[in-house]
Amino acid sequence: MPKPVGDLLDEIRAELVTVEDPYFRGVDNLPNLPGGCRITLLRSTAPNGLHVCYFDHGRGWIHYSFVRRMIDPQIIVEEVFWQ
Repeated sequence: MPKPVGDLLDEIRAELVTVEDPYFRGVDNLPNLPGGCRITLLRSTAPNGLHVCYFDHGRGWIHYSFVRRMIDPQIIVEEVFWQ
C-alpha cells in the first residue's frame, strides 16, 4: 500500500486499541477517527462480532474483531482492502 494509506491505517488501528469501549456502545462513545472514516457492524444481529471500518472516503475497508481482555485488548484484522 502507498505510504499515506499505511499511515492512515496506523492512525485507525491506534484509535481502535485506545478507545474506552471497543464495541462503541452509545452515542457518547464514538471513536475519534481520521476524516473520511466510519465504523459499522458487519452484521447488525451480532454486535460483538465482526466490525468494518471504511476509510479513505470509502475507497478501502478493514474487517476486524476484538478479543476481550481486561488490560490489553487485542484486535484481529481479518481483511484489509484499498483501491
